[in-house]
Amino acid sequence: MKYKHIIWDWNGTLVNDLWLSVEVFNNMLKNFTGAPGIDSETYRENFGFPVADFYAQFGFDLSGTKFREAGLSYMKIYNARRFECDLHSGATDAIKIFKESGLSQSILSAYEEKLLVQAVRHYKIEKYFSCIDGLNNIDAKSKIALGKAHIEKLGINPEQTVMIGDTVHDKQVADAIGADCALICSGHNARKRLSRCGAPLFDTHAQIVRYILNSQ
Repeated sequence: MKYKHIIWDWNGTLVNDLWLSVEVFNNMLKNFTGAPGIDSETYRENFGFPVADFYAQFGFDLSGTKFREAGLSYMKIYNARRFECDLHSGATDAIKIFKESGLSQSILSAYEEKLLVQAVRHYKIEKYFSCIDGLNNIDAKSKIALGKAHIEKLGINPEQTVMIGDTVHDKQVADAIGADCALICSGHNARKRLSRCGAPLFDTHAQIVRYILNSQ
């Protein structure tokens, strides 16, 4: 088998939270900069890691404790509403099919780990994952170091691993750990940006399933 393990990203890949992220970000823009909100396409064309750079593009003051204040405010609003979001259509089916096909699965996310685990349990899919790793802070700088530790902890061969994500950074993480990558275009980055990554792009989870299983 070409692949034995699937690493899933969470936000935008399994959980469909783009709409909520844009709403909360626009709330932040109003409260912290006085600027008007942006639409989802503008968000998707600009969102990236580290998140502080994304904030800076839209006029946030990152000096002193300002970014920390903004981050805490964002998480307070987002977390109060996070379960208004559904999993992406086809996401649960994809997870189940991979398990039935003998592939192990895990989650690697820039979301704070305690909150990540709570969310996975909320959607009743925890049993499908051998490991759930998130960051130990809310700064969302990078997942690369976490990804390397994730691979080592699992003891899996990165050459037999594919990471499924929705951002340019997910491709960067996959490259850093030596895994393949598949990107879904319905998350936090626009297709145009993702197309420059060199990873295969998909519109649905069903398409990703067919691609990975046909690669076997």
